[in-house]
Amino acid sequence: MNLLARIFRKTNAIDLGAPAVARDPFPHYEALRRAGSVQYLAHHHAWIVLGYDDVHFALTHPSLFSNRPYAEVDAVLLAADPPAHTASRRIIARYFAPDAIEPLCAFAEEHAVSLLRPEMDVVRDYSLPLSEAVAARLLGFDDAAVEAIRAAHAATPELAPYTRALDRIAERAAMYGRLRADGLGDAEVRSLIRLLWLAATTTTERVIARCVLRLLQHEDMRRTLERDPALIPGFVEEVLRLHPPELMVPRIAAEEVPLGGRTIPAGAAVYLCVAAANRDPAKFENAPALLIDRAGPRHLTFGFGIHHCVGAALGRRELATAVRTLLTRAPRFRAVTPLADIVFWSTMTANAIERLVLDTGRS
Repeated sequence: MNLLARIFRKTNAIDLGAPAVARDPFPHYEALRRAGSVQYLAHHHAWIVLGYDDVHFALTHPSLFSNRPYAEVDAVLLAADPPAHTASRRIIARYFAPDAIEPLCAFAEEHAVSLLRPEMDVVRDYSLPLSEAVAARLLGFDDAAVEAIRAAHAATPELAPYTRALDRIAERAAMYGRLRADGLGDAEVRSLIRLLWLAATTTTERVIARCVLRLLQHEDMRRTLERDPALIPGFVEEVLRLHPPELMVPRIAAEEVPLGGRTIPAGAAVYLCVAAANRDPAKFENAPALLIDRAGPRHLTFGFGIHHCVGAALGRRELATAVRTLLTRAPRFRAVTPLADIVFWSTMTANAIERLVLDTGRS
């Protein structure tokens, strides 16, 4: 069997959700990419798009690649296609204008300092509560509402029951009344508040923890950032590129689409592999390396086009704040256990740190 035939056979057999693959998917993405940027995954009954240019094309052509798979999370903005999407985004964007997020960024800085403890789990004690506190401030949830959301999340790992609980709590957010006054219906507002909570907590929490791990793994990088905190945003961008909180995003082909030398049939399930696109060697020299002065195209972690993350600016500021706080307020922080023993949880679409305990050096 020649090389191309072996690669083709592997692309048809691979299960991206298998534990050994999900734990470190990047070598498998590269094996798939060698057979072409666009591949059919028989095990998943879906197509995967791996190359930067092809993922970028799909992200910027929502008429060809619909966001409908996200309807369970939010059908108003995230899963909507134009023209409905345009009107909803115009309303939501006002809450992420520079003058609107500045107080949130100031709050994030103050709250991050208050979370520091002599010993703490980066996920449970730092990245998650920081993300939740900023999301609560954004949406206008009080402490009791946040506790109710946490209880709902702890009660089930499944998304559907959790989102139903968020819907029941949504009207307790100050933003609920403001969005209703903007002309949105009850169901639309609940859907948007659900989306904003999920996006502002889960995704941010994952990247903060990954930033901390990278600092522990790269002492030279850590010393560089300690000497010059102005370089922290560049570090954050590279972590976002290398470790997107969602490895791939689902789409539905709205019609037959030629892409990457293949033809994706109408109605097909498609995974846009942002994590692979962000490491495309055709676009990023020494793609696996973390280079804070990296030149080249913008990573695709926040999407592109009309579905570009509306909260990207706030997310970047919050991530930089979390990193800067640790480097300046707990500069001696170290992992309590060997880095090889850090606990992860991995699926086909996410690879995240579950537990990482630090000794911060604070008394």
